[in-house]
Amino acid sequence: MSHILVVADLLDNNPVATLKASELAQQSKLPVKFVFFCHDNITHLDNDQEQVKAQIIKRVEQQSQALLTEHVPADVEYSFEVVWEKRIHQWVNRYVDNNDVSFVVKTGHRTETMMYTSTDWHLLRECNAPIYISSEKQWRRAQHVLASLDLETKNEEKLALNSKILEQAKELASASKSQLHVCYTVPFSRLLHDFGMQFRDELEIKAEKKLKPVIEALSKEHDIPIERFHIKAGEPEKVIPSTAASVKAAVVVLGMVGRKGLSGKIIGNTAEKILALLKTDLVAVKP
Repeated sequence: MSHILVVADLLDNNPVATLKASELAQQSKLPVKFVFFCHDNITHLDNDQEQVKAQIIKRVEQQSQALLTEHVPADVEYSFEVVWEKRIHQWVNRYVDNNDVSFVVKTGHRTETMMYTSTDWHLLRECNAPIYISSEKQWRRAQHVLASLDLETKNEEKLALNSKILEQAKELASASKSQLHVCYTVPFSRLLHDFGMQFRDELEIKAEKKLKPVIEALSKEHDIPIERFHIKAGEPEKVIPSTAASVKAAVVVLGMVGRKGLSGKIIGNTAEKILALLKTDLVAVKP
């Protein structure tokens, strides 16, 4: 049965993911599975290590049940599990591959270096279910949904990704009874701009004229008013957060292409900048 999987917040933290998943469950009528992860180095203990681990898990289970009883509404169907696991993303990826998961919800921990990749980024790049990263800090009065699309692409994979992004965004907007907006970032060269050879307003006018048939077709197919399509020239890490703020978006839906190695890090750096400036939730969809 399709359900929401939640990487539940540590018991001493603000239960952001738990609260968001409960809200989504009420809107979608989907059941929720909360998973609390715990792990510690107990190899130095003289006691029976398996017994110590079992005692820790039992205590976390008791605390988890109390937290869920306090924060999950009575009309939300849910189950929970405590898992002894250090590599959270690997457990989540295996679970998603073997179960019908609508999406994974997790509180955002937005930090990464070239030597360390957080659980968030592993999931964003590798997980086969949409990832809902819930923000601890939100813009005031934010309520709508913003879908970031590549409106100029002719690539079949990217066109399919556009469709998945719109489908996910429409479901969220419908469930929350909010407006759906679409944004497209027109490629922009800061170097050409600095040399007086390229201007944002000219690029935007040209793109709007070129993309008019595409926008009209999407508007008709998905019942999105033309005025809710936003064409802006600039860097995606600035355009997307800026557009989200201007339309009062509570959640941004965008596409992620999972890659390994340095290319994955470079893609991650761009997305990291977007996340750093966003004060919204984020849903990442892959092809």
